[in-house]
Amino acid sequence: MEAIRIRKDWMPLLAMLVWLSFSGFAAPARANPALTPGVWKNITPSSAQVDRDSNIFCQGMAIDPSHPSTLYLGICAFDVAKPVGLYKSIDAGSTWRRVGNLDEPVHVVVDPKNSNHLYCVDGVRGNTIGFWISNDGGETWTKPAGFLAATANPVGTQDLYSIATDPGDFNHVLVSFHSPWSGMNNAGVLESKDGGMSWMAHNPPAGSLGGYGMAIFFLDYPQHGMGDAKTWLFTAQAGGFFRTSDGGASWSQVFDKQMTHGGNQIYCSKTGVLYSGGYQYPARSTDNGLTWTQIKTGLDYSWYMGVSGDGVNLYIGNTGTHRPIFVSPESDGLTWTAYQGGAQTFDSEPFEMFYDSANGIMYSANWEGLYALKVISAGNAVLPRIPARQGRNPRLVPSRNGMQVEAASGARFTLPGRKVAAAISGHNHAKPK
Repeated sequence: MEAIRIRKDWMPLLAMLVWLSFSGFAAPARANPALTPGVWKNITPSSAQVDRDSNIFCQGMAIDPSHPSTLYLGICAFDVAKPVGLYKSIDAGSTWRRVGNLDEPVHVVVDPKNSNHLYCVDGVRGNTIGFWISNDGGETWTKPAGFLAATANPVGTQDLYSIATDPGDFNHVLVSFHSPWSGMNNAGVLESKDGGMSWMAHNPPAGSLGGYGMAIFFLDYPQHGMGDAKTWLFTAQAGGFFRTSDGGASWSQVFDKQMTHGGNQIYCSKTGVLYSGGYQYPARSTDNGLTWTQIKTGLDYSWYMGVSGDGVNLYIGNTGTHRPIFVSPESDGLTWTAYQGGAQTFDSEPFEMFYDSANGIMYSANWEGLYALKVISAGNAVLPRIPARQGRNPRLVPSRNGMQVEAASGARFTLPGRKVAAAISGHNHAKPK
């Protein structure tokens, strides 16, 4: 048999391939569910029996940063005897199974450097309230002895509500509470710098007036040169938003409107503008949380929690029944419109929303279920919604003037940019005309 000859100029490439095969490097997995671009699809685990009328609902979710097709979803219920708990998918929501033995997982986060390392906060009801750590991808969970000691006194409760991890150090963790601390009408923040092994208590900000459920966030965005590990935002259901730049030693009220009962989320846009959920309307800050204003144009008077973006558009929804997800260009953020003209509506607001940039999928953990959206964004505009005749869908068509969408009628709508087709799959493409 003739020996296989390898060209010398191929050697660097072959060496790189060998290194990749043994280094544990893996390209982001392709999302498996059949998603129609521009259409939200319900990918809720069927075995969880999510049903608002039965008071079984979705809460927090997480995407594994190292393997974005691995998802976690918290399912909660008024009756923890229901099939509630933490569910995991390794195929972007095509299939699910319950992992661990948590009753009411409100939020879960995944270590960006170690997919097996997770934190979860459990609260409100059930027998597993508290702070939990997993080192095997959610299969088993332990509550650190240091957390038990920290919540004995002066805290007096393990009933948690939210969690934040330092963008630069996953061992630096903040948690906030659902129930008030002993002898108080509110709750403060616990801080750990060693991955939850030991904790320091920070009293509630003066002026936070109580209410069940407070949320905590790091305002640390090195990509924009904003904040640091000591800059935090505390949002309360009574008293408004409070900010610290000295790690909880002192707080200042920065917004007099409250967060929504149920939870809150902060999103930092590509322009460095912050967006937050809120009661009545969401809020916006252009100075890393020093000041906030309500966003109203195009939005309902309602409750808002989850908010996210894909680098082109922002997404948010509210608690109104049969209401759509609303969008605004990240370059704007002030004027909002119903996504795809309001073609789809939902019966409850997103609790949390996250974007998988590797696969171009926006996830929305609504109270009524987990939805996935194959994003279609072009420039600063959402792909226009175009009616099609039965049996024929709109298609993307390259042209000399840029990418166009061709409706069933033959009418074309020009999209900005020539490279949009590269990011969109599942369409038939014609030759340029």
